[in-house]
Amino acid sequence: MKTKYLPFFIVSSCLLFTACNTIEANDASDQTTTGALYKDSVISFVVPFQAGGGTDVFARFMTPYFSEHISGSPRVQVENIPGGGSITGTNEYAQTRKPNGRNILTTSGSSHIPYILGQGSVQYDLSNMTPIIGSPSGGVVYTNPEKAAQGVHELVKTSGELFYAGMSPTGLDLITLLSFEVLNLDVKAVLGYEGKGPSRVAFEQGESNIDYQTTTAYNRNVVPLVEEGRAVPLYSLGQIDENGELIRDPQFPDLPTIEELYIDLHDEVPSGEAWEAYKQFVGAGFTLQKAVWVHDDAPEAHKQELHSSMVSLIEDEQFQAQSEEILENYQPFIGDDLQDRINAMLDVNESTINWVREFLLENYDVDVNRL
Repeated sequence: MKTKYLPFFIVSSCLLFTACNTIEANDASDQTTTGALYKDSVISFVVPFQAGGGTDVFARFMTPYFSEHISGSPRVQVENIPGGGSITGTNEYAQTRKPNGRNILTTSGSSHIPYILGQGSVQYDLSNMTPIIGSPSGGVVYTNPEKAAQGVHELVKTSGELFYAGMSPTGLDLITLLSFEVLNLDVKAVLGYEGKGPSRVAFEQGESNIDYQTTTAYNRNVVPLVEEGRAVPLYSLGQIDENGELIRDPQFPDLPTIEELYIDLHDEVPSGEAWEAYKQFVGAGFTLQKAVWVHDDAPEAHKQELHSSMVSLIEDEQFQAQSEEILENYQPFIGDDLQDRINAMLDVNESTINWVREFLLENYDVDVNRL
């Protein structure tokens, strides 16, 4: 494949917090002997994306619940540090923010994938951070009715007929590109779009004929196209279960995974480096799509308080009701379950990573060491 690069509640919270964007968490005494640990404290919640994006919305949704459930009711202040597809802000958090338990960070799949690939600009180490809470998301690959009518069996035989508009081969688009590789779909990718919104518009305008959108964007913007007969879903990107196996996305139970399509095409289960890479990055990009962290060397009492507060948070009935839209009906991970997901994300076979790096260099002229 060749590619070229092209040069409510949440809204009010964004307006409220955006002005408070450059203040690091205070250095008040830990108060471990009297009163609540976080009483009269400010927690700086670093979001390495611009205000208004999906990860920012997630963070601003979580902040009042953090304030309510963390003992001492600290003020939780979102601080946006955009740039580099989340790398700039995540680097700053890891390198300059004090590990005092009052600085926390949220990441997304766009932060996890460059770290796993060993991208040159990454200066943070997720293995040196302690996860607090995580949340899945999903994605659906769809095409136009003309291509869908051919069926996957015919699509894999075509050459030069499928066009994909995406953002970056080292972001979430990597997972979709790997799915094309596993299925042996000949897709020409045009990358460099500023977001998934513009890439969807490219599909609507006929500039591309195969696309993916995450769960919320698919339900909001693509389902109406499906209902109008302008788009047809092909497969969901799936989820990785606790055994490391690809399963159907619970939000799209009627859509097959690429494993099911592959078996239908070849009468055998998929195998090989592309398949192993696909499963690895689905786990890092979608099964653990969002994560909140604190420094690993933060005071133990602070880490314990943050962990225990998440137990009551996810049991909060108001949180459960309001999270249906923001968390897309996926169940968040905490405690041992979260740590298991983190371990699986970070436990990567070196040969798989080397294969992906070569895949990106050969097909997209991308050297991750130079990014």
